[in-house]
Amino acid sequence: MTADVASDPLSYAASLLDAVGADREQVPADIALECLYAAELLELAGARTESTPLIDGDPRASVRAAMGALGLLDEAAFANPQVLDAARAARHALRRLG
Repeated sequence: MTADVASDPLSYAASLLDAVGADREQVPADIALECLYAAELLELAGARTESTPLIDGDPRASVRAAMGALGLLDEAAFANPQVLDAARAARHALRRLG
């Protein structure tokens, strides 16, 4: 079972970022580490990471979807420092993915 964006956007985002971080074929190690760090921060904020495939096998689309899921959080959840730091790490990884 995979996390659902509608019912748990925090876990969905963490799961996607974890999947990108685990993709050793398409994602360079330094970018993978940023995604894994972001997933870890989201877990510290309460996310439950589950095994999830990349969106259409595309790391960039998956990071974008994770960021979109974070945008669904209410203001209080998004203001959590760990969530903000995770969003920054995801943004940086997305920028570096090209």
